[in-house]
Amino acid sequence: MLVVAAMCGSGAFPARAQAPVPLATGGAVLLQLRPKPGDMLRLRLDQTIEMGGGSRSDDDSTTSDVTSLVMLARISVESADVEGATVLAHTDSVRISSDNNYQSAILTSARALEGQRFRFRVAPDGATTVVGGDAWAVPAVGSLLSQLPATLPRVPVAPGASWNRAVEIPLAATPDGKATATLTATFRFDSLSRTGEFAYLSMKGRLVRSGPMPGNGGEGQQTKGFVQTSGSVSGSILIDRRRGWITDAHTVIALRSLVSGTGKDSAPIRVRMRITQWMRVM
Repeated sequence: MLVVAAMCGSGAFPARAQAPVPLATGGAVLLQLRPKPGDMLRLRLDQTIEMGGGSRSDDDSTTSDVTSLVMLARISVESADVEGATVLAHTDSVRISSDNNYQSAILTSARALEGQRFRFRVAPDGATTVVGGDAWAVPAVGSLLSQLPATLPRVPVAPGASWNRAVEIPLAATPDGKATATLTATFRFDSLSRTGEFAYLSMKGRLVRSGPMPGNGGEGQQTKGFVQTSGSVSGSILIDRRRGWITDAHTVIALRSLVSGTGKDSAPIRVRMRITQWMRVM
């Protein structure tokens, strides 16, 4: 789901002297994404979607269809200022495998990304903004390169601190193919390495979405049902404070949806889905 794709590790940058990591009084630190112009990285995204269900209430007994994606990308920081950094991403390869015919919108759009370039802005708190009309503007594409929003606090915090956020996140892999859902999450600053270089964060939250399902006739079409989706989200984030990047991020989303038909004899369909994402620097 859906911390910014601009991540890097110690081996991803050109050698350069690094400034000391600042520590605030009382053990509080400022958690920010502040990459430097010229920084380069190679990123890998692994994503698995397990999907199953049926008309019965005991849908846990059904088998799951599994779709997997592996994306390799190169990312460079073109410029940076006090408001954030401009990043250029180049998608080197996308590999998709599925044990059935199910392909979510997020994975179908991924195929068109191979070999593409696009720019985006990364704010210090992790917010992402499209630069121009690049491929990033497509919701299903954006969700591939994002995990749970890295909505970092704007003031120094000490280990043990937590903060709440309610945000709209890309989630194209829902039964109705819609691109966003509402996430209410609690972020926690779990610990800081002894040198102050690495910050370990975790996140837990609830995700909710409801609305009509459109038919296949395009814009202005009649709805073919109604979908209600809810679920849990958990994740972990590792921030390299010396370089101002996220070096590793895991996210697990467990969803349950109830799809109701428009006909009076239509039985509701229950769908369960588990989405696992891991972003890291190679």
